[in-house]
Amino acid sequence: MPLNPELHSTTQPLQQRLQQAVLTALNAAAKPRLLLALSGGLDSIVLLHLLAGLRETAGFELSAAHVHHGLQTQADEWVAFCQAQTAALQVDFQVCHVKLTDPQRNIEQQARTLRYQALAALLDADTALLTAHHADDQLETILLALKRGSGLQGLSSIAAQKPFAGTVLLRPLLAFSRAELEQYAVDMQLSYVTDPSNQDDSFDRNFLRQHVLPLLQQRFPAISQTTARSCQLLQQSLEYQQQQLAIELPKVLRQQQLDLTQLVQRQNPQRDLLLRFYFSRYDLVPSALQLREFGQVFLESAPDAQPLLQWGDWQLRRFNGLLYLLDATAQFELNAVPANGIRLMPEQQLQWQHWQFCWSQSAQPPAADWHSLPLALVMTTQLEIHTGQLNQRFKSAGSNHSKALKDWCKLWEVPPWRRGSMPFIIAGQQKQIVAVPGFASHCSAAEAQSWLHSKS
Repeated sequence: MPLNPELHSTTQPLQQRLQQAVLTALNAAAKPRLLLALSGGLDSIVLLHLLAGLRETAGFELSAAHVHHGLQTQADEWVAFCQAQTAALQVDFQVCHVKLTDPQRNIEQQARTLRYQALAALLDADTALLTAHHADDQLETILLALKRGSGLQGLSSIAAQKPFAGTVLLRPLLAFSRAELEQYAVDMQLSYVTDPSNQDDSFDRNFLRQHVLPLLQQRFPAISQTTARSCQLLQQSLEYQQQQLAIELPKVLRQQQLDLTQLVQRQNPQRDLLLRFYFSRYDLVPSALQLREFGQVFLESAPDAQPLLQWGDWQLRRFNGLLYLLDATAQFELNAVPANGIRLMPEQQLQWQHWQFCWSQSAQPPAADWHSLPLALVMTTQLEIHTGQLNQRFKSAGSNHSKALKDWCKLWEVPPWRRGSMPFIIAGQQKQIVAVPGFASHCSAAEAQSWLHSKS
């Protein structure tokens, strides 16, 4: 819907402030294309209207996407409404259909996750995603974070701009209350849809919206805007904290893993903050109780102990002073190879579990990140991949005596839980171990007649 010149003067202050907020966000992001997440509700329709009015002078390409969850009987009607609104404004429009995997469990969170996944698939590095979150959303979010006992990251709430899917996510309306957006919609004669599920106060956010926010706003009319300012200050503190943690974390890493011997020397709160920062790499958000348990199990136990914690799908283990995070679901997939081994054919790449192998005449590996070992074997020899059998003996190039694989594992500092699934290569009728991928070969490079390339 184009701007109505007759209404322009009556809405000038609010309209100007909204337009300026949008332009400021767009200038900071500096993306030539914009994708608006369009639900058809008040806030997204207001943002659609603002963007459509600014695109010619600001010089950006605008498109919109609606995510169809299929949760409401009116879902198809909302699609048709959004399509009509975008068509009237000559904005490209598309629909993304998603389906909840378990409608009985945390519908809000599932819908949100699926929505952002669908939108992420539509983006490229030159396209910014915009959502129409406003100051009331911010207030609701921070109240929910208080209910959960969140720390700085949770309390900093909704960010006005953040990295997302290789580009950036913008929320230019965070400084404006829902009442201001409603006023703009009235002044501009905008239509929008209303989701009936918003009336269901069994959802925490709806309960706050219907019963708590009206009381707060009646007593403190500017609370949405002042909360938004507080969140900006918290986000600045969070950004600075993460910058400092990014500087400190490498100091407690060894081989890109957390060095518990270094971490234990740090005092709290730095120790816990470093832990949280490290675990965020794995999308883990430990509670205060879990961090206390971690300290007792990993930092206070005897050095030769082999502690184990299970956090969701992750196993936490310690070996040689390092913390290992293992995908617990993947651990059950590490089945040993058949008793007769797996045949390794010449000049063919073979994948087994998370390993890749290639036996080649050439010393050149398939890619730079592959590990290569020389073999004093012609390409007609029969090679097999085996696991387990750690009592078998192996003599590596340069060593005077053979040792059992279990002893080599100790020398190579292979964690105990990996030894049973560690592959080794045997050759010929004598079934002699000729190489342990990633570690050692039976011969030197000068003796090589072929090469074993591997990658894990």
